[in-house]
Order: sequence, then structure tokens, then C-alpha cells
Amino acid sequence: EDLIEKADGFAGVFPEHKYEIVKKLQERKHICGMTGDGVNDAPALKKADIGIAVADATDAARGASDIVLTEPGLSVIISAVLTSRAIFQRMKNYTIYAVSITIRIVFGFMLIALIWKFDFSPFMVLIIAILNDGTIMTISKDRVKPSPTPDSWKLKEIFATGVVLGGYMAIMTVVFFWAAYKTDFFPRTFHVRDLRGSEHEMMSALYLQVSIVSQALIFVTRSRSWSFTERPGYFLLIAFWVAQLIATAIAVYGNWEFARIKGIGWGWAGVIWLYSIVFYFPLDIMKFAIRYILAGTAWKNIIDNRTAFTTKQNYGIEEREAQWAHAQRTLHGLQNTETANVVPERGGYRELSEIANQAKRRAEIARLRELHTLKGHVESVVKLKGLDIETAGHYTV
Repeated sequence: EDLIEKADGFAGVFPEHKYEIVKKLQERKHICGMTGDGVNDAPALKKADIGIAVADATDAARGASDIVLTEPGLSVIISAVLTSRAIFQRMKNYTIYAVSITIRIVFGFMLIALIWKFDFSPFMVLIIAILNDGTIMTISKDRVKPSPTPDSWKLKEIFATGVVLGGYMAIMTVVFFWAAYKTDFFPRTFHVRDLRGSEHEMMSALYLQVSIVSQALIFVTRSRSWSFTERPGYFLLIAFWVAQLIATAIAVYGNWEFARIKGIGWGWAGVIWLYSIVFYFPLDIMKFAIRYILAGTAWKNIIDNRTAFTTKQNYGIEEREAQWAHAQRTLHGLQNTETANVVPERGGYRELSEIANQAKRRAEIARLRELHTLKGHVESVVKLKGLDIETAGHYTV
């Protein structure tokens, strides 16, 4: 079993050996993949967590596999994995958005109705739903970053994120309604007309505030880092701005008696946009906090690794390479297990990283030396047998 764990490859194995290798790796809690093309590979393909039949494989191999490649080579596996992870990421983004927006709409309007007896127009709820659905449909074409590691349905993270973000937006709407309907904060601060005497104008203002933040939420749920650092797809951007232009135009110019709304003018529209933008930024911070708290590694990432909120590429690569070299030396018996768990201090990371680089260079030099020696042997055999020297090009490396 230790040999299977440490070996880089096996040659001359029988079908039952392939099956046993896969079985032993799975017993050690490894996710095992297997590629094959013949009948002799079928048992191992069936046993593996992911069986992959290459192009031109036999029917037996195809039947035992989970994935069948239609093009030569194994590079298409990478494309398939990245595509599937991108699809999964879009589904996860939509799920978080759906949970958040449901809680936000239900609790926001419920609190306003219970506290101030203000009933939001059902027709305007329908308009919000139509514009939201039109925007969210474009998420199928959105530009997403596939997860660098295998992902899964983290239901705790999904529902916790949805509940917290939805609850925050509901409170944000309630605070806006209270400030606009029961105080003179906005007229006194921004010199806009008072809405306390007009329920129809208040309906328009509330509609615009709900519409802006509800659709802007998709930019938070679709991103792993700060929402303004990950560029969304063009279709999503276009759909968002078209929907917001329509929503703003309805709030500014709408005068529908059946829907109980009346235009509030561009001054109030600007105030509502400013309010929504200011209270949009905490959504990212809440998203980060939930993710790291549920992962159980919040303090480790913030204090030890210092990677919680960084967007730098290859951050801490020297330490990771040093730890990899440390593990490899222990695995191959070049370091005692008693000292394997000793974490080097600051300068030690750089020293181990240099050792790893030197080992890579020595391995490359040894490989080139072997190729040069092999080339010399082949040329000697060609000359000894009296072959045409041009023919040697077909045999040399």
C-alpha cells in the first residue's frame, strides 16, 4: 500500500492489478480517476470514482466509464472539468440570489405593512418580478471563474448567505421607508420635496429602491471576491442597465392610478440611487464573513496566511513551495518524521524554497544528460551498421 501511495507509475500490470491499485487508493480516501481504452481496463474504469474512456475505446470500456472522450488526447478532460465547474458556479450563484431576493421581498414588505400599515402595490411587485427574471436569465451566459478545487453544494453557506444578505436588504428598505415617510431627513439633506403627504409618490420611491438593490445583488452573489473586481458578462450588464433604465423611468414619470404610483422626479431618483450605492458595499463584506466563519478557517486565513481578503495572484507561493518540498523530503525518506512537523521560521521558508528550486534544476540537468547519452548511443549504432546518416534523424531524440 505504501508503494502504491508513493509510486509515480506502474508498468506491465494485469487488469486485476489496475483494479487493486484503484481500490487501495480509494481505501486511503483518495478521489481516483482512471483512463482506458480496452476491455482489460473495464473493471478499473468501473471501480474508479471517475472512469474516462479515451477516443476510439472499445464498447466495454465506454460502457464502464463515466466520461467518454470524443477527441484524441487527454487535454479535453481539463476542458470538460472547467466547463462543468463553470456551470455549477452559475447554478450556485442563482441559488444564493433566489434565496436572498425571496427573503428580501417577503420580510421587507411584511415589516412595512405591519409597522406602518402601508400596502405595496401588487402590480408593482409584478413589475419587479418581470424585470428581475429578465435580468437573471442572462446568468446562463455570464462570465464566471471555475473553482480551482472540486466544489459541492455547501447548503449551510448557501442558505446562510441568502438569509443574511436578504435580511440586510430588507432592513435597508425598512430604514429607507422610515426616513422618507416619517422624517424630513432627505428633504433637509438633499433639498428634495417631502413625500410624507403623498402615498403614491412614496410608492414610486419605494419601488425604485427595491428594484435597484434587488438586481444589483446578482453582482454580489456571482463573485467570489469583491463584486466590482470580477467583470460580469456583457449580456448581464446590458440586461441590468436596461432594467434599471425602465425602473427609473417608471419611478420618475409614472402616473398610474390603478397601480397607485406617481412620478417623483429626477431629484428623488438621484437620492435613491445614491442611497442604494452606499448601502450596496457592505454586502460584499457580509459575504466574506459568512464564508470564512462557516469554513472554520477565518482566523487562520486572516492572521496566519493573510489571504482572507487579498486578490493578488500567487500570494504566498514561496511558503507553499517550501511546504511542498518539506513534504516530499519526508515522503521519500530524506527527512525524519520527527522533524517533519517542525515549521521553519521566516528565513527557513526561503531556504527550503531555494532547495526545491535546486532540486528541480538538478532533475532537469539529469534528464538532458540522459537524452544526450541516448542520442550518442543511437548515432553510434547507426554508424556501426553503416546506415545513411540522414536516417539517423528518425532514430535520435
